[in-house]
Amino acid sequence: MKHSGISFFALPMDQVPEVYWRLLFPQPYWSELVANSGENGLDPYLVASLIRQESEFNAGAVSRANAYGLMQLLPSVGKSLAKKEKMKGFTTAQLLNPSVNLRLGTINLRQVLDRFGGQQEYALAAYNAGDVPVRQWMSSGDYKDIAEYVESIPYTETREYVQAILRNRQMYKALYPAR
Repeated sequence: MKHSGISFFALPMDQVPEVYWRLLFPQPYWSELVANSGENGLDPYLVASLIRQESEFNAGAVSRANAYGLMQLLPSVGKSLAKKEKMKGFTTAQLLNPSVNLRLGTINLRQVLDRFGGQQEYALAAYNAGDVPVRQWMSSGDYKDIAEYVESIPYTETREYVQAILRNRQMYKALYPAR
């Protein structure tokens, strides 16, 4: 559907059949995603949106930057988190296991959010570009609000990444309202 040439996001939500939206915003691993999100005090819609952006829910994804699995964890991050979680015999290949990736990935996202005072926009930018650039952007700009900060992110990829995840989160909430 992404390659259809149809700009679904340019259309009002009610002019696109719901089945299309559900294909564009799937819910694989949903029960585990919700459970791990809850254990780490995270919004499951945010986690799903991040996964959609990072790997499109491809558990076997390995990026050019050598990030693995659903939440695109670097092997060093996975190893460090596994050690803290007392996971014996951890290997990088385990990051391709959706259960392991969701467990460690949600812990990692919680840590990134905590480093940025819970501010999702900063944390998402850091998830994509790293903490150092984000802290530089935060200190160099005089932003009147967080939306202006996002618009001012100098890395196009990171700016679009943050905007996409925030948009995706709204779509997930609209398609799958909490019971």
